[in-house]
Amino acid sequence: MVNSRTSALLVLVFALLLTSLLYWPGLAGSFTFDDTGFLTGNPAIQVSSLQLADWVNAAMSFPANHQGRWLGMLSFAVNHYFAGLDPYWYKLTNLFIHLLNGTLLFLALRSLFQFHQASRSNPKMPFNGGLAAAVLAALWLVLPINLTGVLYVSQRLESLSNTLVFLGLWWYLRARLALWHGQASSMGLWLALITCTGIGVLVKESAVLLPLYAFSAELALTGFRARDGRWSRPVLALYGTLLLIPLMTGLVWLAGWVGGPNSYGRAFDIPQRLMTEGRVLMHYMAWTLVPSLDSLTLYHDDIQVSRSLLDPPATLASVTAIAGLIAFALWKRSQYPLLALGIFWYFGGHLLTATIIPLMLAFEHRNYFPSAGLLLAMASLLALEFRLLRQPRWIAVASLALFAFYAFTTALRAREWSSPLALASSDAAKRPDSSAAQYEYARVLLGSTLKGDPEPMRRKAFAVLENMAANPDADAVHNQLLIVTSAKLGLPINDMWWESMIAKLKAHPVTSIDVSALTALLTCVERKVCPRDIDHLRRAYEAASSHPGGYAQLLSGYAKFALVYLGDLDLAGKLYREAVERSPSHPVPRANLVMFLIRTGEYEQADKALGDLIKLNHLGRLDAKIAELQSSLDSARGSRLESTQP
Repeated sequence: MVNSRTSALLVLVFALLLTSLLYWPGLAGSFTFDDTGFLTGNPAIQVSSLQLADWVNAAMSFPANHQGRWLGMLSFAVNHYFAGLDPYWYKLTNLFIHLLNGTLLFLALRSLFQFHQASRSNPKMPFNGGLAAAVLAALWLVLPINLTGVLYVSQRLESLSNTLVFLGLWWYLRARLALWHGQASSMGLWLALITCTGIGVLVKESAVLLPLYAFSAELALTGFRARDGRWSRPVLALYGTLLLIPLMTGLVWLAGWVGGPNSYGRAFDIPQRLMTEGRVLMHYMAWTLVPSLDSLTLYHDDIQVSRSLLDPPATLASVTAIAGLIAFALWKRSQYPLLALGIFWYFGGHLLTATIIPLMLAFEHRNYFPSAGLLLAMASLLALEFRLLRQPRWIAVASLALFAFYAFTTALRAREWSSPLALASSDAAKRPDSSAAQYEYARVLLGSTLKGDPEPMRRKAFAVLENMAANPDADAVHNQLLIVTSAKLGLPINDMWWESMIAKLKAHPVTSIDVSALTALLTCVERKVCPRDIDHLRRAYEAASSHPGGYAQLLSGYAKFALVYLGDLDLAGKLYREAVERSPSHPVPRANLVMFLIRTGEYEQADKALGDLIKLNHLGRLDAKIAELQSSLDSARGSRLESTQP
């Protein structure tokens, strides 16, 4: 007879091996979407030496207006150092992280069930905790919704940060069980949360939710009480310090988002986002527990924004359902603690991405941890607490059926990720109204013209782009790709492509994608590939800059255009300074300002700006750039001195 411990290990090992096989076809795919900004278009992570400055620069190269996520970016640099820009090795690394996370989830759930059993007045449990943990970890490993957290390379930041979350939960629950039995102090609780949260947030901010997940376990399982039924002072002190104080501080910080400018350039305000996210969270639940191949895609930018609770009508129903689930979990947490905990983990896991921070509305990888909560809640309903299935054989049949269903769907999805064209074409077919999906499909089609007969591919790509270029709600990037591609091929450029792009930039807040489109057009002109269409470019930049706020990259690009092509020094100087104000901790706008001040002969101001840049030179990462600017400044000063001598 095989004992329960061995059975659990066999289930886990089988799941790990099968997961590897399911994902293997997807490892042959390429980089996609944000991977350009993180990897292929980010020279900083393309490290090829052991110089400390290069590694520091890589760690601090997150492509945003802040320089966080150091450990995550450093992991990409390690990949590049050993394997260059071959996507296979990045995806293989991601797969290894996913398998590690599945193992850590098993350990965390096993400890959770042990603690659950210890904290019950009736210690006899209707299920084997180790085996239940293995089955849940196996289901989680093959969940189709978790695929983008693995094969979408840049989402390593999500999966790797959750490595620390799973590790922290396991560590915390083991320490809490020891404290419950009086075998240890509360020091283990502190170390688990502080260490794993602190390291995790250096990968991605989502790890900051670890104390909340542990808090939820306490709320559901013990009510913050000790074994004797009295309040546990060490536990209350822990959360008063690590959760309550940071929570209040965070709320003050987040409050600025509500009334502040929409610097992210979204087509919705905060109330509209909150209402829409209610529907998104219900979509996530369906995509997790009962996924279909047609519902799973990299792009969900076609989701309709909720303008009111009744527009669309599903908004009110979704908000009501969410409120009902949370209320039920709070009400019944002592009777059904695992069900309550699963609900807490699911909704708690979306607190950062589904509330007031104006991120894009939906991405599947945001469910990487919350999906574990949903599986726990489902297991509670089917077998652990509600026990809708009371016979062991029916529990086994249901588990195997779910595992087979999830594994089959994941296998099909992994095959879609096996090549750029397969992925782009499938996502475009699933999301005909998605601006991002259609752009990626056209881009991949144009790239495929290098092989075989290019003309059919080109015609298909142009048809897709022209359709989206004419859509006033689509991103300006479609217009940009039409203009640049036509210029490269020596084809005529339709004036309407410019006009519709300018109209889009004028009508809607500018997104990072729009900024990238303008940058690509300016670069095309600089390289003398695109016609020197100054009037259209000027109007495009004016339209993009007409909205409040604005990206530092947009302001810097417009400043460069004003300087080089308009000869407007006043405008260029104003824009360079605004870019620095917009992103004061980013070195690129400051370096641009120094170069401008040198060019205009404002040497004292250049000295000051260079000094401000030097303050950002952490561990020598900007040494080369600072030396270059200092040399240019000294040379310009010397030239002026020579010219003034008789």
